[in-house]
Amino acid sequence: MQEKEKNSTLPKSLMDVIKIRRSYRKYTDDEIPTEKIDYLKNVVLEGASAFGFESPHFIFVTKPDVKKRLKKGIFSGLMGKVNPWIFTTKAFGFAVVCGYPDKSPRMDDRHLYLSECAFLTELMILAAAEVGIGTCWIGGFGEVGIKKALSLPDEVRVVAVTPLGYPPDKIKATTWDYMTNNLASERRVPIDNIVTMID
Repeated sequence: MQEKEKNSTLPKSLMDVIKIRRSYRKYTDDEIPTEKIDYLKNVVLEGASAFGFESPHFIFVTKPDVKKRLKKGIFSGLMGKVNPWIFTTKAFGFAVVCGYPDKSPRMDDRHLYLSECAFLTELMILAAAEVGIGTCWIGGFGEVGIKKALSLPDEVRVVAVTPLGYPPDKIKATTWDYMTNNLASERRVPIDNIVTMID
């Protein structure tokens, strides 16, 4: 465990993790320990295994030259142009979430591979927050460019992309007590806008 995390207060519950999770667009170039990347991989594996998912496939990219190509791929196309910050981010790595439509069942006109990938992506993002890793679920990206950068086959669909890295020290984002006291969301909406009870 890194020195800066030794004296941090660990999250006590899933709600703690949800409250302090944020989307970061700036990162340090600090290396993420292998055991933390392995933890994220195992969270994805356990989630997929629990539900018998076969479509989702996660690609973790940390190799510098591949990261450079991937950044260009993310920025490519019309949708990718909404994320110019991607070129300057120093994030240690990226997770690219792919799905195989042919390996996932369909219900009417719904492609379930999208739900499967989204479910596992959110599990991974919460697990990253749990161990102090920053993420940003990128909404706009160039799918064709990403597939070219990673040499992905035609049948694969890119569903989600996120950087993986430590936010700058000035944000103190890896200090759990700071995050809980200062970054927990105050953007509350009335619960009835989000939840309906039928009892």
